[in-house]
Amino acid sequence: MNSLRSYCQQRQHVMIQTARSNSVLLSVRICLNGAAFVHLVVVALVLLNVDMSNDIDPNVRVYTIVRWLLLTIWFNFVSLTYFPICIYCDWMELNERWEDKRARVLRKIRDVVMTSILLPTTLYCDTLFWRTWNNDPAIIAPVRIFAYLPHWTHHSLHTISGILVFLDLIMVPRKRPSSILPGAIITTIFTSVYTATVAVSYANGIVVYAVLNMFNRYQVWLLILMSYMELYFFYTLQWCLVDIVWGKITDMKNEAKKFC
Repeated sequence: MNSLRSYCQQRQHVMIQTARSNSVLLSVRICLNGAAFVHLVVVALVLLNVDMSNDIDPNVRVYTIVRWLLLTIWFNFVSLTYFPICIYCDWMELNERWEDKRARVLRKIRDVVMTSILLPTTLYCDTLFWRTWNNDPAIIAPVRIFAYLPHWTHHSLHTISGILVFLDLIMVPRKRPSSILPGAIITTIFTSVYTATVAVSYANGIVVYAVLNMFNRYQVWLLILMSYMELYFFYTLQWCLVDIVWGKITDMKNEAKKFC
């Protein structure tokens, strides 16, 4: 029994802890996540109606398949699930059902998904996209592809997404776990699965990113290494911001006495 209690305590220490929020903050988050979900659905419908299959360039036609392999699409699919979970959790808390078993489980899923997948991946992808776009869009994809896409969709996918994860970071009262290693492992798993997917696609003749045909093998490995390092940077940076924004506040408020 003592060993089981000790295990549970150790497990609790490495889990992300979330404090209660007041009704105003909960209402703001529900409205924000609802608007974000609707916005993402609209963007998805617009992009799904983009047809490149009849383009004269085979490198453009193949993007009908390639677009499903883009990292941007992956994290936005995750977001489509994440926003409804957030709305549900906040609605339950707003209605004094903080201890509801389902809500407790979904809060843990919400926090892991945001801190280990969505935030590092979104910030990495958004910053990389705009750095590359302003330098040479051809590094991302054949330039003809961008003629099919409304310019505002770039900001929807690579600007608003970053703003939303940052707002989530400062609006949800989280507490740094005693060890951030488990979350970093989840980040590594997600990144490795995506990297393997891109590699298998490339081996089968599907080039997800044009830069893969521009770099030699050593440059590609260096790019992969730098990508992992940048993702770890964003993952670690968020906990520094959490400490700044919520560290002292959660200690001062009575609402922060009870974590789950």
